[in-house]
Order: sequence, then structure tokens, then C-alpha cells
Amino acid sequence: MKQFQLTKREIEIIGLIGQSYTNEEVADKLFLSIATVKTHRNNINLKLGINKPADLVKFALENGLA
Repeated sequence: MKQFQLTKREIEIIGLIGQSYTNEEVADKLFLSIATVKTHRNNINLKLGINKPADLVKFALENGLA
């Protein structure tokens, strides 16, 4: 994960998304606002160079985060 420069929170969010949590569910689980979760997801997408939710789930599964 170091090569992607993901934060601990971003890794945590990837894991939850990989488990099919919605933005709202992630926000509730982590006591964050939905806007904060969306910002994290945007940052994750930029760091990983992806733009589809399915690609993020695939990344989570391939890297043992889900």
C-alpha cells in the first residue's frame, strides 16, 4: 500500500467499499459525514488512477482489503 501513498483512513474506506458498503453506510460506521467519505473516495481514485466503483472493489479484493 505504501507505493500508492494511501492513508490509514483511505485503506479503511477501501475495505468497507470492498465489502459492498455504500457511502452512507461507510459514513455511519466511521462517524464521518457523507461529504468526507466522498472526498476520501475521490482522493483514493486519484491515487490509484481509477474512475469506476467496480475497479475500486476489484482493487480491494486483489489486495486483501475486503
